Amino acid sequence: MKAGAFRLAGAAAVALASVTLARADAPGTQYGYFNSSAQVIQDNFTKLLWERYPPAGTVTFDDALARCATLSIGGVGGTWRLPTYKELLTIVDEAPHTEYDDGALVSKAIDPNAFPGTQVTPADWWTSSPAAGAAGASVYAINFSTGLAFEYDVTTLGYARCVQYVGP
Repeated sequence: MKAGAFRLAGAAAVALASVTLARADAPGTQYGYFNSSAQVIQDNFTKLLWERYPPAGTVTFDDALARCATLSIGGVGGTWRLPTYKELLTIVDEAPHTEYDDGALVSKAIDPNAFPGTQVTPADWWTSSPAAGAAGASVYAINFSTGLAFEYDVTTLGYARCVQYVGP
């Protein structure tokens, strides 16, 4: 297992052992079959069903929770929600790659085929996991440019991708 790096808002860096990061060049069997217009993608290993095309704009933490709770995608049943910290890390590429985005080279730590158009810079993606010792004012967020997780104040704006667990 790899140790995940964190940057905390404000200053100190903390390392957390035993965080497993998924690779964007995942094995061919990781994701279920999908075409480029599919609105969802299933991770066969974690049994998570992911929203592929979340809205482009940023939202508050409360708005992200509410959007996921009311999400309905193309007839897919089940309960959508904001992913936990560990769940969102499963789609982070542990070896970021560089690609052109709006005419500039951009580092991306997410599979562009499975999750096309994911905002990476500047882009912080909400998780539902409270930051340790934050007393409800902060949660963990993931940046898909660096693949790093950090503490994020719930009053700021971030991006949201919804998920649901689809069983054993």
